Amino acid sequence: MAKILIVDDDLQTTTLIEGLVKHINHQPFSVNESKNALKAAEDLQPDLILLDIMMGEINGIALCKLIKSTPHLAHIPIIMVSALDDIGSKKDSANAGANDYITKPLMAHSFAAKVTAILG
Repeated sequence: MAKILIVDDDLQTTTLIEGLVKHINHQPFSVNESKNALKAAEDLQPDLILLDIMMGEINGIALCKLIKSTPHLAHIPIIMVSALDDIGSKKDSANAGANDYITKPLMAHSFAAKVTAILG
């Protein structure tokens, strides 16, 4: 059972993703404020981070760069989960170090496939 950190400022979205994560037999942990995500990642040492792009204080791209530049966190795979479906956002995510990208609204089957592929 993998530990999966969900970082999204929308409570409904985090609740939905938690349900999807539980459905594929993994353990979700959620943070609704991006400013708390780095500490949560350090404390939890998750197997995967699901990271929204559009958040208030620190956006997901900046947070992804920060996580990937932190030596004891850089190994953790990150999947960006965003309503943005443009090439620029996907490129920015890849350049920040994200391992994959999922667009909202989430489809349970493709979400499960991507998470399972990343976790191996």
